[in-house]
Amino acid sequence: MLRQGMIERFRKATPIIRELVDDLAWIENEFNPENATEEERTYVRHLLSLGSNSFDESDWRLNRMFAAVGKKGCLVRNSAGRFEMEGTDIEFTCGSSCEVYASYFSDEEEWLTWLPTSIEYSGDYYFTARSDMKLEGALVRIKGR
Repeated sequence: MLRQGMIERFRKATPIIRELVDDLAWIENEFNPENATEEERTYVRHLLSLGSNSFDESDWRLNRMFAAVGKKGCLVRNSAGRFEMEGTDIEFTCGSSCEVYASYFSDEEEWLTWLPTSIEYSGDYYFTARSDMKLEGALVRIKGR
């Protein structure tokens, strides 16, 4: 069981994190230390050490987590050799994001969940979250479509 109110706190934090991403981008692109006070320059050095990538990643993951489920279905290989969601026109190529229904930690346990992943190609297509899992027949869902 999750801590009470935890998901709602993350939901409320999502727009704030987006603003922080924008603020860090402004610092990187427009901040002029010549026009700043000593204290402002000190703040900027601390903020830059946080790393905008961690905020970008958090923003992306939270938005993806809270996005509405679009479509759900099993993957099949099409005539072009790529994978598509059966019964739809949705084709997955390198970098395609989805969630795959798989065991929580490993193939050896019974708890199933939706794992955020993308599909990549290296000799054949694979899930980045579970490179050993077969794509053919895997149940996936996409969000935001």
